[in-house]
Amino acid sequence: MVVVRDPVCGMVFVKEDAAGKTVYKNEEYYFCAPSCKKSFDGDPEKYLAAFNVKHSRDGKTEMNYDKGEENEKDNGVREHD
Repeated sequence: MVVVRDPVCGMVFVKEDAAGKTVYKNEEYYFCAPSCKKSFDGDPEKYLAAFNVKHSRDGKTEMNYDKGEENEKDNGVREHD
């Protein structure tokens, strides 16, 4: 299973459940809600600066989890929209 972190709000979710995707500087970014995608698209550098400081351990926005591994995963509730 591949989970990703939304660069706007920080939510972690399964990549296939993304509400949107943007490619910026040859990197893919996934969003939990359309409002996060819209915010990011308006000023990507603003969100990437904060995202990289808060969340980047190895420079990747994707994390791979195998079955049975514990991980942060959203509960399916999207509070943005």
